[in-house]
Amino acid sequence: MKAKIDKGLRASLEAIEHSPRFYVWLSVLAAFILLAGYALVASLVLSMEILEFSLQIPWATMVSAYTWLVVVGSGLCIINALGGVFGMHRYEMMSKRIVFLSLTTIMFGLMFIMLHLGRPERVAIYNAISPNFRSAISWMGSLYNIYLVVVVVEFWLLIRSNLTEQAEQAEGWKRTILGLLALQDLSDSRLDGILEKLHLKRFLYHPRLHRILDDPRLPRVVASVAFITGVAALTMLGSVFAHAESRALWYGPYYPVYFLVSALFTGYAALLAATIITYRARGEEMPPELKTLMFEMAQVLALLLAVGFVLTSYRLVTGLFDPLRQGPTLFILKGPLSPSFWIFEVGLMSVVPGLLLVISARKKSVGGVLAGSLMVLVGAFVMRYLFVVGGQIYPNVFPRLSADLPIILPSYLPTIMEVFLIVGIFSGFLLAYTLGEKFLPLKEEGPEHA
Repeated sequence: MKAKIDKGLRASLEAIEHSPRFYVWLSVLAAFILLAGYALVASLVLSMEILEFSLQIPWATMVSAYTWLVVVGSGLCIINALGGVFGMHRYEMMSKRIVFLSLTTIMFGLMFIMLHLGRPERVAIYNAISPNFRSAISWMGSLYNIYLVVVVVEFWLLIRSNLTEQAEQAEGWKRTILGLLALQDLSDSRLDGILEKLHLKRFLYHPRLHRILDDPRLPRVVASVAFITGVAALTMLGSVFAHAESRALWYGPYYPVYFLVSALFTGYAALLAATIITYRARGEEMPPELKTLMFEMAQVLALLLAVGFVLTSYRLVTGLFDPLRQGPTLFILKGPLSPSFWIFEVGLMSVVPGLLLVISARKKSVGGVLAGSLMVLVGAFVMRYLFVVGGQIYPNVFPRLSADLPIILPSYLPTIMEVFLIVGIFSGFLLAYTLGEKFLPLKEEGPEHA
C-alpha cells in the first residue's frame, strides 16, 4: 500500500513539474513579489508617505491585512487542536496541512505589520532590551513569535517520519540533507565529520533526546502549547483594539470575544478553500473520509457564521442604546461605509455563504462549499478593513467650518505602492504554500496512515 501511495505521489509531482500552468503560476507570483520589493525599497529610500500614511488614519490597509491573516492563522491553530489536543481524531488526517497553513498565514501576516512600521528591526531590539509588560501590543508580538517557534517544532514532529522515509529512498546530498532534518545517523556522510567538529553530533544524537522525540505523547504536548500560545496571542490582538478608549467603535470587552469566533469561521473557510483548490489543481479526487470531513466542516462553518452574525447584531443593537457608541454605530449602519457593511459583512460574509454551505453540505456539493468558503474570506477581509479604518474615522472628525457646510471626514484611499506591497505579500504567502504543497508531505492520510 505504501509503495502505491509513494508511486502515485511521485507521479502527481512529475505532472505538476511539467505543467505549463504551474510555471505560469510561479511566474505571476514572482512578478508580484518583485513589485512589492520595488515598493518597499522606494518607501525606505524616498518616504513612507508613498504608502499613504496619514495622521488622521495611521492604521490602514496594511493593518487590516495583518489582522485578517493572523486571525485566520489563529483560527487554524484552534482547529488543529481539535485533533491533536481534544481527541477529535478525524481531524488528525489534516494536521500537517492545518499546521503548515497556520504557520504561513501568521508569518506573512506579521510581515504586513513589520513592513508597516518602516523600521522593523527596531521591534526585535527594543522589545528585547526594554519590553513594556503593560502593553498589549508588546505581549501580542511576543506571544505570536513564541507561537511560531512552537508551531515549527510541531510541524517538524509531524513530518519527521516522512523525512526519514524520503531519506532512505534518496541518494547523495538529498539523502544527507533529509537525514539531517530527520536526525538520522549520518556516519556514512561528510556532514558527520562537520557536526563532530562543531560539537553538535553529541547533542543531536544523544539517546535521551531521541527517547523524548520518540515519545508518542510529545506531539500532543507541543500541540497543547501551540494552542495555548495561539489563543493567548489572538486574545491579546483583540485587546489591542479593545483598550483604545479614544476609539468608541473599538473600545470595550466585545472584540476579544468576537476575534475568537471570527478566527474560527475564517480558519475553517481558509482550510476548506485551500484543500479543495489544491485537489482540483492537482486533478485528484479527494479520499472519501476527507470528503466526509469537508462537508462536516462546512456545516460547522455555517453554524459559526450564525454565531458571528448574532454577536454582530448584539454589538449594533446595544450600540444604538449606548450614548457613547451610538454615533459610531450609526456611522457604520447608515454612514459612508454602510454599503460595504451591508453588502460584504452582512451579505457576503454571513447570510449568503451560511445558506450556501448548509445546502451544499446536504447535496454533497464540493463546488458549493468552495464558493461559500471564498465568500467568507472575501467578506471577512472587507470586515477587517471596515473595522480598522472605520474605527479611526469616527469620532476623529473635523468640525464644520460653518453651519451651511457638511462635516468633513478624514479620507483614505490606498496608493499604487501600497497595493503593490499588499499584493506582493499575499503572493509570497501563496508561493510559500505552493512550494510547501510541492515539496513537503502535506497530503492528507487516511485513518490507517495517520
